[in-house]
Amino acid sequence: MSIYPTQHTENTLNGLRRIITEIGRGGGLVSPSVYDTAMALRFDTFPEARESIITWLLDQQRSDAGWGLSSVPRARALPTLASIVALHPYRDTAPRVRQACEGALEFLRGQAEHWGTSLPDDIPVGLELLLPWLLREASSLGIGVDWTPYGALFALGDRRRALIGKARPAAGSSASHSWEGWGSGSPRDLLDASGGIGHSPAATVAWLHASRDRPDLADARAAARDYLLQASRSTQVGVPGIVPTVWPIDRFEQVWVLYALRILDLIDHPRLADVVRPKLLDLGAALRPEGMGMSDAFVHDGDITSTVIATLGDLGTPRALDTLRRFEKDGMFVTYANELQPSLTTNAHAIHALAVHGEKAPKPTRYLLQRQEPDGRWVGDKWHSSWIYTTTQVMLALLQEGEMSAVKTGAEALLRAQREDGSWGAGSVPTAAETAYAVLALFAVRRDRELEAVTRGAWQRGSRWLMANADIELGQDQLRWIGKELYCPARVDRAWILGSLLVAQSA
Repeated sequence: MSIYPTQHTENTLNGLRRIITEIGRGGGLVSPSVYDTAMALRFDTFPEARESIITWLLDQQRSDAGWGLSSVPRARALPTLASIVALHPYRDTAPRVRQACEGALEFLRGQAEHWGTSLPDDIPVGLELLLPWLLREASSLGIGVDWTPYGALFALGDRRRALIGKARPAAGSSASHSWEGWGSGSPRDLLDASGGIGHSPAATVAWLHASRDRPDLADARAAARDYLLQASRSTQVGVPGIVPTVWPIDRFEQVWVLYALRILDLIDHPRLADVVRPKLLDLGAALRPEGMGMSDAFVHDGDITSTVIATLGDLGTPRALDTLRRFEKDGMFVTYANELQPSLTTNAHAIHALAVHGEKAPKPTRYLLQRQEPDGRWVGDKWHSSWIYTTTQVMLALLQEGEMSAVKTGAEALLRAQREDGSWGAGSVPTAAETAYAVLALFAVRRDRELEAVTRGAWQRGSRWLMANADIELGQDQLRWIGKELYCPARVDRAWILGSLLVAQSA
């Protein structure tokens, strides 16, 4: 690959080098969470920061009085209801607080249309446990919220609680991440090596509240509070109690930044190799026979394990595919055991991991082909709210399988969705990350001569927009990854943006 020594290219390379050097530092960088921060306020975990937390929550409220992105309506109920419950004790302290609560209640009343008799696969993590719990919390405070629209969610929650009861979740398990929605008491054995419960600030503040009269847990409580302080720092807001929706994510961050470089064919770039190689070796050493999770203290999952194996390639262990197949169920690939909703992108990444080792994945491939919408898109992934991300990840997997007809239809969907200024965005505004995904996908399909001819102009215009807008500051409109609410792993998105930009600049 030829590198043009322009100032733009130098800046992009320097930015990538900095991210690669920093990945995993401080447990990862994660955007602040309305829901988890509201829970810190609800349990008054940081009374010294109470006023700052209230002000921050109020500042996040949208113009329609709800919290969260309007383009992902089912991800708005949890942060909105959590904010109402958290702010309720302070409604008489200031007109702004009362108005926020009253407006949010009215907002929730208008959201019934988004909750039907069945649920899609892309509802937020643990919502079936957390929203019913919060509805009961609201009722105990005398806050009138209609439960009727959430019947399907309650039914799913009943199924989830039954599975949890049988599994007896351990520390660092996927179930422990939503402990506040199903747990009771103050069990010490659910605290993991991070000091918190389930890598979840909300679960941890709930545990601290539950253990407040347990002097025998003084050391564990001190560790949990320190966990929350560290989690707060990862948001870079600078206020104790303003926390992310998940932390730490050091392995997640490491894996996804390096995977971006692998996908972008930058893993051996001569200007990056000296910082990439040590990270790759560390990743290879960290991969266990059981797989890998978002940190070394969290349960292994099929999505991260797939991306690790695809990223490492020949550097992977000789038995890497045996590790991957631990997540295979009836020919498909799951993220976590006992999950109730499949993931398009987990199966796409498993296809890529298998392809790196020369193996086909017929059943996941058929699944992805069957899930393609008539308009060419793939929608409804459980880990990312943007169809642009999901579509590009699936397209890249199907390229490995030679499914060019589906790839072409996906490319046509991307071409139709490109905005006049060259950008992409599944919501009301374009984002640099989504534009980077689309630019990458259109660049990748250029190996097909016919597609190269029809996509060249689009990826060039997208690249120009990306060059002009790569430094857009992180805000609510950039939150696209799905956790308990939408969030952004800042270094991960930044790596895809700069990597796509570098490829475009070097083409």
